[in-house]
Amino acid sequence: MAVSLQHRCRSLRADLVGQTQATTCGVTVSGRNAPALALCRALIEAGHDPDSPLEAYRGDTLCLRVRSIGEGAKLTVSEATNDGKPRFALFRPFSGSDANVGGWPPVAQGRQEVAA
Repeated sequence: MAVSLQHRCRSLRADLVGQTQATTCGVTVSGRNAPALALCRALIEAGHDPDSPLEAYRGDTLCLRVRSIGEGAKLTVSEATNDGKPRFALFRPFSGSDANVGGWPPVAQGRQEVAA
């Protein structure tokens, strides 16, 4: 079965707000850990092309460049390291009764904010 992608975007510009929120193309995510990477997962869930690159800005400053949202969606940041330094790690969807279908973080369309 062929998958039709709703949104094809050459490059996405995301805005980081505070330490816990990221938004682009009408999709906003909030959460304690790695909001730019959670945004990658939410964008794919919303139908964006997984090959699209993402640049995350705080104001006018480029903070993070993600080669593709498909790659970013597979990552999170682990703070539970032996030396105490945060590192990229493979994302594992949450399990349990609080997780939504597929384990993806909640997605807000438009300007609404949803906690991850």
